[in-house]
Amino acid sequence: MSLRTVAKAWNEFFFTPQSPLPVSLFRILFGLVVIANLILLHADWLNWYGPHGWVTLKTMSKVEPGVRLNLFKIMPASDQWIGAFFWFFLCFAVLLTVGLLSRVSSVVVFLCLASIHERNLYINHGGDTFLRVAAFFLMFAPAGAMLSLDRLILKRLGRAGEKVRPRSPWAQRMIQFELALLYSCAFSWKSMGETWVNGTALYYVSHLHEMRRFPVPHWLNEPILLKLGTWLTLALEFALGVLIWFKELRYPLLAMGVLFHLSLEYALNVPTFQWDVLAAYVLFVDAKDLQRAGEWIQKRFALRLLLKNKRRTTGSLTAKVDRHLDAVSDLDERNATVHPVIFAVKSHGTVYGP
Repeated sequence: MSLRTVAKAWNEFFFTPQSPLPVSLFRILFGLVVIANLILLHADWLNWYGPHGWVTLKTMSKVEPGVRLNLFKIMPASDQWIGAFFWFFLCFAVLLTVGLLSRVSSVVVFLCLASIHERNLYINHGGDTFLRVAAFFLMFAPAGAMLSLDRLILKRLGRAGEKVRPRSPWAQRMIQFELALLYSCAFSWKSMGETWVNGTALYYVSHLHEMRRFPVPHWLNEPILLKLGTWLTLALEFALGVLIWFKELRYPLLAMGVLFHLSLEYALNVPTFQWDVLAAYVLFVDAKDLQRAGEWIQKRFALRLLLKNKRRTTGSLTAKVDRHLDAVSDLDERNATVHPVIFAVKSHGTVYGP
């Protein structure tokens, strides 16, 4: 394999135009995760980030000296300004989710997200770090090219056609690499730990009472199952970091990853971590498959809507017939010879016709 071949494959992977549907859908999921984070933080917003919070800005500057991307350093140190910053951040997170001013919104969301992470490092986890890095690359992605109000407005103005032109996917690729790196680092660090190698790590994880969410069935705490689960976790994290790049293995691995993170979401209380990661799975799904899934959902929705309207129409027709029959409710058997059809309908409650 020559260097020219490698360079060609590299350029094709990063820069060959493709549908922006995956990254546009990721924009929506990313925005929803950011909004969920903000809602969870809102109750203690001033305690975490306020001028009189549990950790002050001055303390954070000593913990991490140097130049940092932190809007809190240029913001007036008052509860009113910090509170207003929350609503400012939430507003642009919503705009990013619906795809209005997508580029500007993505820049503002990244700046705000980086700022709250730098303001209080002690409450961040790996999912927050991934979210921040993903926000950086999302600024350069064609995230508003589809499924956005931006595109809808351009179509109304006649500046966009029905078909969306393919775009360079390099920013999407970088977020994919970050997700794969997250799993690879997790595997690397765990494989150096004795408890993960000997299979006892999940025993300790399952007995962290302060992190428990919902009870796990007792039979899952059997030693053999805990060992098997520990080793399977290592194997899955290695696969999601390395083998995910093979198309033949991608969808089965994504399915296992979804089940893995949902089980962690059930058992452990690590706020939004699982959703931070799962949101990026859509970037590994082929745009054609996403398109087919969307068409299937539309057909199902359209069919349900059609059936609902049909039932409503049938109900309206039946009500009209009932009102007509009530108008002639004084018929009795003596009038049956005069109005046999109406009498039969009223007696048996059945309408025959087209």
